[in-house]
Amino acid sequence: MVMTKKLIPLLFVIAILFQGCKGDDGAPGIDGGTVLGTTFDLTKVNFTAANQYVVNYTFTAVSPNVKVLESDLVLVYLYKGSDILNNPVDSWRLLPQTTYETGLGSLIYNFDRTSTDFSIFLDGNVDFTKLTPAYTQNQTFRVVVIPSDFSSRKSGTVDYNDYEAVKKFYNIDESKIAKYPAK
Repeated sequence: MVMTKKLIPLLFVIAILFQGCKGDDGAPGIDGGTVLGTTFDLTKVNFTAANQYVVNYTFTAVSPNVKVLESDLVLVYLYKGSDILNNPVDSWRLLPQTTYETGLGSLIYNFDRTSTDFSIFLDGNVDFTKLTPAYTQNQTFRVVVIPSDFSSRKSGTVDYNDYEAVKKFYNIDESKIAKYPAK
C-alpha cells in the first residue's frame, strides 16, 4: 500500500512532464521536395576567332530574376539533337563534354562560373579555326541552377550526367524554360 501511495504521485508528475507546451504553429513553409531554381536555354551560340571561342554572360543579363549563390549547383548541358537511335527525345550532354569526332583531335566544350557570371568555351588540342560550323555555330546550351548549400549537398542522389534524371528529380517543366538567343 505504501508503494502505491508513492507510485501515484510519481505517475502524476511524469504525466505532466509529457504534456508539452502548445504554441503558435508558425507560418507555412515550402512543401518538402520543392526546389526553387531556374533553367534557361542559350540558343544560337557561336564560337569564333573574334570572341576567342568563349562566350561570356552574367546571370542577371540572361535571366533577370535569377540569383546565384557560390554554394548553388550550376549545370550546363550541350544540346546534341533529337531522334537519337529512333528515340524522339532531346539529347543533352553535361559539360565538360569531350568529342573526338572532329578528326582533328580532342574538342572540349567547357564552362566556368562565379556567383554573378559564367563562360562557355572551347578547349582541347584542336586547331579551332579548322573546325566545321557544326562544332562552332548555332550551338544550344541548357543552364540549370539548383539552389543548395555546401553542407546539405548530397552526392549520388541524382545522376547529373543524365539530363532526363535531373529533369525528373527537380521537377523541371520544359514548357516553362526560357530561351535566350546569344548576344
